[in-house]
Amino acid sequence: MFERQLLTDPLCRPEDLGLPIPDLPHAVSVCLPTWADVIGYEERDPRVMEKLVCGYPRFVRHPEVVSLCEAAESEFARKDERALVFPSLAAAWRAVDHVKRQSGASCRLESYGWEGLSVLLTGPGGYEAAWKAWQHGGEIVSSRQAECALTDEPLPDDLATLGDAARERVRTRMGLLTGESPDDVFLFPSGMAAIAAVHRAALARKPGLPTVQIEFPYVDALKVQQHFGPGGAVDLSLAPQGGVREMADLLAAGGDYAAVFSEAPSNPLLRTADLAGLRDLLEPRGIPLIVDDTVATAANLDVLRCADAVTTSLTKLFSGIGDVMAGAVVLRADSPHREAFRESLAAAERDAPLFALDAIILERNSRDFPERVPMINERGEAVYDFLLSHPRVERIWYPKGETPEHYEALLKPGGGYGGLMSVLLKDAPRTAPAFYDALRISKGPSLGTNYSLACPYTLLAHYGELDWAAKCGVDAHLVRLWVGLEPENDLIGRLEAALEA
Repeated sequence: MFERQLLTDPLCRPEDLGLPIPDLPHAVSVCLPTWADVIGYEERDPRVMEKLVCGYPRFVRHPEVVSLCEAAESEFARKDERALVFPSLAAAWRAVDHVKRQSGASCRLESYGWEGLSVLLTGPGGYEAAWKAWQHGGEIVSSRQAECALTDEPLPDDLATLGDAARERVRTRMGLLTGESPDDVFLFPSGMAAIAAVHRAALARKPGLPTVQIEFPYVDALKVQQHFGPGGAVDLSLAPQGGVREMADLLAAGGDYAAVFSEAPSNPLLRTADLAGLRDLLEPRGIPLIVDDTVATAANLDVLRCADAVTTSLTKLFSGIGDVMAGAVVLRADSPHREAFRESLAAAERDAPLFALDAIILERNSRDFPERVPMINERGEAVYDFLLSHPRVERIWYPKGETPEHYEALLKPGGGYGGLMSVLLKDAPRTAPAFYDALRISKGPSLGTNYSLACPYTLLAHYGELDWAAKCGVDAHLVRLWVGLEPENDLIGRLEAALEA
């Protein structure tokens, strides 16, 4: 069977429900082709759930991971216990702590007996909290890792060596992109594992203090701050003054904070905080500024001009294929927090290393990253300009039009605005489902792929908190669009046809 070519034959038809995106064994997205399918997915409708071949790996366990957990249950579980496998003993212990804080349920740990994998066993009352530790903390066992573990054969020495070499090449590539030393690049099994690791590093410096989130965040970036530390988080998702005035008010009231988190640009509102102003405000007070640049990437923005640490999901544009999970933290060389963060991040990286096979695939996928980004920028801007002037579009969010003064202050020579945008149609409760259903673009969660992707983002990310999202300006009928490498006239034609629907 031939792999489906998503640039010309997108996964978007009703009969594609549940198929992996891309058409590969280790895909990280899944096709949800209609608005009703998305709602069915959120409500766990058997019609939808029984069709899912896979899903985003932190939200839906890959079949290989399911088999690994079943094997662990078969070997270790007592009556009514369920098993979840973590990449190391340290990662499993962190999950145990989370289970105890959230549910009070008892847990047990066992060694799976393969490359340091550890099994968390807990009763029904603790499993949901254990799953949230996996989902939000991001210290996952990848599908390739599970596949190898199920063979019960040790990882061959030559494969481990190739994995080490691939990690070093990725570090070097990230160092060249950011202008920082490869020694200040730390790799993790997911973007969320990177965020959780730097969050722990910040809390280790100032135990018990809250963190602050500025601008509307990717959903799990806020969940980590709210649930993975005793201090919780101050939510400044609405920051019309770029975050500086809002943060100054908090500090003037006598508050101290372990760190400030933001995104450049944010997802899905594509806003960028005043990072230069925040650095000037925070640095004299010893508060680190941590920024995620997944949407724009270091090819477009120099976020480390202002941030002490940058997190990024390498799953997305850096890879481009959509068949490997990975994340990174990069530290700024002259940050006053560098040494303390380096020690903590090095330990976190040992606890949940990027698996050898995943590193090999990531290194291969990212070789043409610098060539792909300008093409994505060009197509993204053309699609934005088309949608901006379309009579059926009520509102469109894109860095070119959202806080451009803050975004462009970080723009690298030759950089652009990327491929992510969010669209709200006029009379959206009626028109958005029809538009989405008719759209001939692959439809599923994730972004940054070489092929275009669309999803009703608010429904997927905030189905249980739609009122809160609406108060933050994120409409329930918003459609998020990632623009890939298809010819721009082809993409615009597909969008025009869907808008006519």
